[in-house]
Amino acid sequence: MSKVAVMLSAYNGEKFIKEQIDSILNQTGVDVELFIRDDGSKDSTLEILSAYAEDNDNVKLFIEGNVGVGNSFMNLLYSVEGDHDYYSFADQDDIWEEDKLAAAVAMLEQSDKVLYASNQECVDKYGNSLGLRYGRDSQIHLDPIAILEKNTLAGCTMVFKRSLYEAITDKKSRPSEELLRNRIHDVWLAMTASINGGIIYDERSFMKYRQHENNVVGAYEDGLAKKIKEKTKKVFKKKFRNGRSALAKEILEKFPEQAKNFPLIKVCADINTLGGKHRIMKNNKLLRSYTKESYFGFLMKVTLGYF
Repeated sequence: MSKVAVMLSAYNGEKFIKEQIDSILNQTGVDVELFIRDDGSKDSTLEILSAYAEDNDNVKLFIEGNVGVGNSFMNLLYSVEGDHDYYSFADQDDIWEEDKLAAAVAMLEQSDKVLYASNQECVDKYGNSLGLRYGRDSQIHLDPIAILEKNTLAGCTMVFKRSLYEAITDKKSRPSEELLRNRIHDVWLAMTASINGGIIYDERSFMKYRQHENNVVGAYEDGLAKKIKEKTKKVFKKKFRNGRSALAKEILEKFPEQAKNFPLIKVCADINTLGGKHRIMKNNKLLRSYTKESYFGFLMKVTLGYF
């Protein structure tokens, strides 16, 4: 039976976290060890987590300060001990079907790809179904440039092989804390997987992806309100600018040999020179095809250094 390390980052999750932990511990067909990091919760989350850790030998709890969702997940990944066959991320407010991990492991065992990701069944805060996040007509791109431009792979669905775990936890390959405050863990994992062995996508869902008012990332964020919020954040907070170019730059630094196979990554990494902006604009049609941006909107983003 395959051993799977599941990593869950918790923050003020008292409303839903019990249901999620129970669904993880009830996984069938795999041997689960659950690693939980509390990211400075101020509600009763820590009490709940402590009780699970005390009652279950396969639950390990890390109590640390608040660093934000991206850094919290990656710090937890770096802290995992033991010899596991597969690794998985979990959000605190979802509900997993009992065969979620077994289904992912089965597909990975039959594939040479290193990362599995899947669809999600969206539910409201009461658990009522809202339908699949991605329908048959949805385009799920698995190549690095598409992920760089607009990642559609959710970290909470990801299961990956030990080879990828070793590649991304190597101290020479770890992303900066600054990048993880901008682009978070799932984008980094998807990018690194796409150049280190590839990704396999499952159109099926094995989880209930809960949508509620406190989601850090959700399925229904797209729209005018979100776009205005994102643009305003970038205008007033410099650290949130240049997310794509910063991601490309770190991929080049951490995985130089693998990145050589994708020359457009190097193009996207240079946003700070006129020549770099020109090269990005030369590839604007391909880059815009993933985001559906207008030419003028893309031009302004590149010109102002927000790419």
